[in-house]
Amino acid sequence: MGALDELMPRYIELVEESMRRLLPVRVTEDYLWELTGMKGFDVEALNASLSTPAWDLLSRGGKRWRPVMTMMVYEALGGSAEEVADLAAVTELVHNGTLAVDDVEDRSELRRGKPCVHILYGEDVAINMGNALYYLPLLAAIRRGSVPERLIGRVLTVYLEEMTNLSLGQSLDIAWHRSLSEQVDEERYMTMCKLKTGSLVRMGIRFACALREVDSEVERRLVGFGDAISVAFQIQDDVLNLVGSEEEYGKEIGGDIKEGKRTLMVVHALRTLPGEKSRRLLEILRMQTSDRELIREAIRLIAEAGSIEYSKRVARELVERAWAEVDGVLPESRQKEGLRELARFLVERSR
Repeated sequence: MGALDELMPRYIELVEESMRRLLPVRVTEDYLWELTGMKGFDVEALNASLSTPAWDLLSRGGKRWRPVMTMMVYEALGGSAEEVADLAAVTELVHNGTLAVDDVEDRSELRRGKPCVHILYGEDVAINMGNALYYLPLLAAIRRGSVPERLIGRVLTVYLEEMTNLSLGQSLDIAWHRSLSEQVDEERYMTMCKLKTGSLVRMGIRFACALREVDSEVERRLVGFGDAISVAFQIQDDVLNLVGSEEEYGKEIGGDIKEGKRTLMVVHALRTLPGEKSRRLLEILRMQTSDRELIREAIRLIAEAGSIEYSKRVARELVERAWAEVDGVLPESRQKEGLRELARFLVERSR
């Protein structure tokens, strides 16, 4: 059995338990008192508009790789996963909040194989629930004493920095797929991925480093590894959006074309295709069309440019270079083996 297969069940169990502590499936007066110090809530209203839609989304599964990586890094640094489980769960709850809001912004229909939260519960519920998941989990973790008092300031700084990065990355992604700017090249795409996809991975790794109080050089290398994995994960996600199985992927195939997204494949194809075909691809992207034939045409142009294989190669090389950076700073352990296997899985996955 590989290290990742051996470690994952325990980590998943820990994160599921922590998520239920930080945001119960049904909130109670006692929970709300502990969280806010106030009484007189309409508990049923909060369950209907917050806990129920949140747990609808959370119960659909998901890879949970962000909190798993947080706990694996923490144990590779000599700690016990139980000590960081609540902070690891924060990254997963925030992530699911971003999914609910992203789906409204992107006009998506499916999430993890089922109708999106805003379709089932309304846009107002989805947006508010998503926003609540941005900050409620960390407050709950602090209220529970999951962060040593002397480290609360450091943890809050990490949280604020990475949530800011997340919003900056989302701003770039929105601007590009709405054609508010055409100044997209590979370097800027990579930066956007580090900001948007990488922020919660960095948050978890930095939480782990804060609690273990490691030196800045070890943290720098681990954060660099997290950045590389995040970009590679996003590249693979973009690839699956064009050539994956909708049943396995859990989202509509070609959705990125419909939204006009500028992915690494698109950036490469626009640069590589002959002028007329490059202009045609850009024209289809600007349409933000739902026409399946036009979406298939765009995918054919991207494939013709060799952009799908190019992107897969870039993702693999990113992870290989980043692993070389952390290989020497982590002692040999099953957790270290698991980190390497997780990185490989994220760039080879089919869903």
